[in-house]
Amino acid sequence: MRRLVFLLALVLALGACGSDEVAPFAVMASANGSVGVGTQRVMIALVDPETDEFLASPDREATLTLRNEDGSPLGTYPMEFLWTVEDVRGLYVAWPEIPEAATYQATVDAEGLATAGPVGFVAFEDSPLIQPGEMAPASVTRTEAEFPDLSIISSDPDPDPAMYELSVSEAVSNGTASVIVFATPGFCVSTTCGPLLDQVKALRTDYPEIDFVHVEIYEDLQVESTDDLTVVPAVSEWGLPSEPWVFVVDASGEVTAAFEGAASDAELTGAIDAVAS
Repeated sequence: MRRLVFLLALVLALGACGSDEVAPFAVMASANGSVGVGTQRVMIALVDPETDEFLASPDREATLTLRNEDGSPLGTYPMEFLWTVEDVRGLYVAWPEIPEAATYQATVDAEGLATAGPVGFVAFEDSPLIQPGEMAPASVTRTEAEFPDLSIISSDPDPDPAMYELSVSEAVSNGTASVIVFATPGFCVSTTCGPLLDQVKALRTDYPEIDFVHVEIYEDLQVESTDDLTVVPAVSEWGLPSEPWVFVVDASGEVTAAFEGAASDAELTGAIDAVAS
């Protein structure tokens, strides 16, 4: 795995013939391998094909219609707007019910726009990605005790030392709830790593009873060329198909929530509150 890509598929939207509405591209922002069976978090961005402008906005409501591979609808779900980069661009997230492992389509209806999609994705029965309900892998990750110079183990330009005190292996096995963030602010393909990591850093002080750990995606941060970057073992141990990711883990070591790419404060605090003592 050389570069972990956040935006995976670009599919031309289907607009009504002769409509004056913008017919956006639908971009499946959930990485291949991140969608399982049951209630799943699915992210889609809308892009103007003429200007490349991201069209999702906090004042534009949207719904997602889940469809079988043949296009027949399975259900329609409300979508929540999320900033991926504050006040710059955002996308929509929905929580559709995926009945079984199969190939699906999704279309998006947003106010003032023609229907976007269909955009296809595959749901997996046994995704390599660690899912809520599974035990968190006890990955050995680097800490400040081993590397007092945090620039060796983090590409965050302003790292929070508290997030490098524990290895993941310690955080998920010490009987304390934890929040594990996989992100590479300095090398992020999607440019969302820094904003998501900063968001989690801002929340950390509200939860002194919970361990927060940042895991840098790459281990050779001082290389001359990004082609020489090496992915840390924890990435494969957690089955990450993309970056960034945030996992919430309870005191027993079970993953209770997982967020890819972007998350609202309400999503994060709701998940963290659920495991806070």
